[in-house]
Amino acid sequence: MSIYQLIKDVQSEVQERADELKESIYPSDLLSELADSHIPVYFQELAECLANDPTLAFVSDPGLIDPSYGVYQTIQASIYERLIQAANEAFENLPDNQEKEFIDLVSVVANICSPALPYM
Repeated sequence: MSIYQLIKDVQSEVQERADELKESIYPSDLLSELADSHIPVYFQELAECLANDPTLAFVSDPGLIDPSYGVYQTIQASIYERLIQAANEAFENLPDNQEKEFIDLVSVVANICSPALPYM
């Protein structure tokens, strides 16, 4: 398992859940839950992530975690930072489907008002 695969998984899930995220009042809460759900919990998986990317040993936001908690919690916090960033970027880059569908009302009304064919 690598951080790059985790990021791809998060981005993919954001795309899969695009409608739900767009309709949500608080999409940031859903994005946070989504990122959090992809953080490995087993030490072996965390060690694999660290082996693939040694920069996971450090967090960008020092207030995010107390360094005395240990290396595995630091790795989890660092992974969370990357995943939430990837989730937010994927959400911001979702295409807007706000284009209005054109409906030809004249033909709709004509179809409604046309005399029905007699039953045979």
